[in-house]
Amino acid sequence: MLGSDRLKGMVSALAVTATLGAGPVLAQSTEVIMQDPGGGYGEALRKVMYDTFEEETGIDVITVQEARSGPRIKAQVEAGKTEWDLTFIFDQETKLLGDCCLADIDYSMMSEGAQKTLAAMPDNLKRPKGVALQVIGVGLVYNTDVYSEEEAPKSWADFWDVEGFPGQRCLPAWPRFVMEAALMADGVEKDQLYPLDMDRALAKIAEIKPHVSKWWTTSAQPPQLLLDGEADMCMAYTGSTSKLALDGAPIEVEWNQGFIYYDFFSIPKDAPNYENAMKLLSWRLEPERAAELTSNFPVALPSSVVFEAADPAVSTYWANNPANVSRAIEWSPDYWGAMSEGGTTTNEEHGQEQLNALLAQ
Repeated sequence: MLGSDRLKGMVSALAVTATLGAGPVLAQSTEVIMQDPGGGYGEALRKVMYDTFEEETGIDVITVQEARSGPRIKAQVEAGKTEWDLTFIFDQETKLLGDCCLADIDYSMMSEGAQKTLAAMPDNLKRPKGVALQVIGVGLVYNTDVYSEEEAPKSWADFWDVEGFPGQRCLPAWPRFVMEAALMADGVEKDQLYPLDMDRALAKIAEIKPHVSKWWTTSAQPPQLLLDGEADMCMAYTGSTSKLALDGAPIEVEWNQGFIYYDFFSIPKDAPNYENAMKLLSWRLEPERAAELTSNFPVALPSSVVFEAADPAVSTYWANNPANVSRAIEWSPDYWGAMSEGGTTTNEEHGQEQLNALLAQ
C-alpha cells in the first residue's frame, strides 16, 4: 500500500495504469527522478534536456548525483523502496541486475523521432532492461604545445617509447584499459587482446611506471594535468578532453587503439514514476535534441541518425564517429566482469589487486 507522501501529485484519474513488465505502473504528473552525473555534462543535460522537457511537459526533473548506480538500485529494490526513475548503469549491470532489479523498457511508448534513433542503433544496444544512450571513449591525449602534429604519439607503443617521445605520462589507477594498452605496446594485435595475459601486461606496465607522474582516479584529473604541464600525454576519457580541444585548449585526441564502450540507461523495478521515465527517455532519444546535447558536451549517442544531425566540427571527436570507430577497440565488459580463472573474484577485481601490488612497489 502506498503511503500518502507517494500519492501527492498523482492525477487521480491516472493513478493506476497498465502493467508494463515490472508490475503495476503508476503515472505521476509532476516529477521524474533522474540519476545525474553532475559537472559539465550534468550542466549540459540540464540546459538541453531537462529544462526543455520541463517546459514542454510540465514534469519536473529532479536530479540525484550518484557516481555508481548499480549497488544503490539493488539495495533500493530489495528493500522495497525504489527511489529513482531513470539511471545511468554499466553495460554488464543490465545483465547482472536485469531479472532482480530492473523494469522492462516499453519501446512502443517512444516518440516517432526516438523510434528513428533506435532503428539506426545496433540491436545489442537496445535491450529489454536497458538502452545505450552514451558512447564513452578513452584514448591517448597529448599536449600540442609539447608535440607537434608531425611528432605526436600515434599508438600505445609510442606512449611507452620514452626515448622517442620524452615527457611525463598519466594513466588511470585501475587495470581496465591500462592492461590492454600495455599489451598493444608490447606488440599484441587489438583483435587478439582477450582474454588478457595479465602477467605480460603487468611486466609492460612496470616499464612505464617511472615515467608516470600521476595514476589518476577521476576523469577531471588528466585534462588538468595536461593543462598544468604535470603530464605531456595521458590515457584519458575523450569527452572532457574533446570539449577542451573544441574550446581551443592545446590538447588533441589520438583515436588509434582507443577504447569504446557504452553507458546504458535503465529504469529500476517499481520506479515511482515509470511513465514519466519513459517520456524523458524518449525525449533524450530525439535525434536533433541528442545532437544538440553533444554540441554542448561531446558524449555521443550510438545512432547514425544522431551523428548525421550533429555539427561535423563537434562529431569529429565523437567516440562513434565512423573514422574513430574504425581505429578503436570495443572494450570488453564481459571479460572484465567474468570470474577470474580458478578464483573467487572477477577479472577486474583480480587485475586491480595485481596492479595495486605493482604500484605499491
